[in-house]
Amino acid sequence: MTFARDDKVVRMKKIITTITILTFLGISVPTFINATSIFDQNYIISDTELTDFTSLTLVDVQNFLNAKDGSLANKSFNNYKGEIKTAVQIIFDASQDYLISPKFIITILQKEQSLIENQNPSQHNYDWATGYGLCDGCNASDPDLAIFKGFGKQVDYLSKIMRKYLENAKDYNFQVGQTYEVDLYLVTPISQATANLYNYTPHVKGNKSFWQIWQDYWEYTYPDGSLLQAVNDRDVWYIRHGVRKKISSYSVLLSRFDLNKIIKVTANDLEKYPIGPEIKFTNYSLLRVPPGHVYLLVDDSLRHIKSPEVFRTIGFNWEEVSDVLAEDLTGLDYGLPITMSSVYPTGALLQDNQSGGIYYVEDGIKHPIYSREIWQADYAHKKLTAVSFDELEKYQTGDPVKFSDGQLIKSYDKPDVYVISDGKRRPIISGEVFESLGYQWENLIVTSQQAVDIHPLGELVE
Repeated sequence: MTFARDDKVVRMKKIITTITILTFLGISVPTFINATSIFDQNYIISDTELTDFTSLTLVDVQNFLNAKDGSLANKSFNNYKGEIKTAVQIIFDASQDYLISPKFIITILQKEQSLIENQNPSQHNYDWATGYGLCDGCNASDPDLAIFKGFGKQVDYLSKIMRKYLENAKDYNFQVGQTYEVDLYLVTPISQATANLYNYTPHVKGNKSFWQIWQDYWEYTYPDGSLLQAVNDRDVWYIRHGVRKKISSYSVLLSRFDLNKIIKVTANDLEKYPIGPEIKFTNYSLLRVPPGHVYLLVDDSLRHIKSPEVFRTIGFNWEEVSDVLAEDLTGLDYGLPITMSSVYPTGALLQDNQSGGIYYVEDGIKHPIYSREIWQADYAHKKLTAVSFDELEKYQTGDPVKFSDGQLIKSYDKPDVYVISDGKRRPIISGEVFESLGYQWENLIVTSQQAVDIHPLGELVE
């Protein structure tokens, strides 16, 4: 495999400044264009933004609500089935049941009743959380509306109707490409998501309020996976799903991240992001919490080591275990447990000694690495072990390894430049934008088109 010459990066810098959006994507603009800082009543959010049900995990929803410091962060309600669930769980379950972005649900909750930031909402605010069924002239005490009343029902009805609007678009008033007069404005929805919003709230003012909240909550300058450091400040922050997480120490920073990827920003740039839980532990830490459960930390995931026998068999050392409190683990996901059947729970690089193919093997699943650049970018520190084809055949084949969040990539053959964010490749619209964000050209990784294409296409960075 050949490597890019230095002058190729220089040419890339010149070429990218003249590339149009259509050249970058090769498709129609409205599918991926982001809302700008100027409200456009015809285009509020994209269909992708409405339907990205993977945009936040359950833990991400909890962290976001914690950061906003409203009452929902620690509140429980009946869900639509009458079961007691946390508000966080209700939001997340609805997003997964109807394949609607949890970001969308959160935005509606703030738009309708200010529930995301209100520390002392009324019972009415909870009962009519998303405004579903409560029209402008309706009386909330009308017994005919009781079926819609309650936080859990409100979230469920909102998510369900958004899915119905998507799947039965021609059955509803506002449709893509048709022009309507709304509050003395002419409105021609460009995206189905925009048509959905007008079907739900047929007023420009209400949808402008939604757009403004969406901008405040989710339209940040820096994509997920970015490492930010304010000028003249020692603290480094990791951006994940609209929340900034402080990296607690230099040793943690070294164990998890590439120092060359730190972007210098202003204090004002940082303050756009609410603060989430600190990143406190080095990668692959062994952590013990009462009543004695031991976990292996792998990135942001805690994996329970099921027994002392498993611990010893893997070869861990009890002297490496740190005792922590449960609250120290706030913001971390819980991954699959580690058992006797777990093979390479901390991951291993195996190379076919005949073909030369390299795989990242974890928990008995082998993930092919499609380019030398992926290997060097994220696994250069791991030992490469040559094994036979028969040995590799013992493991199930999983998804190919992707570049980690925050990496800047392009292919040898095309001028498109991307930043990886949440596993997706987000096109950077121009060289000027690239430089204005503080990215460094020397950090741009040039790789094969196959290695680029394994990342789904995300929203533009503009």
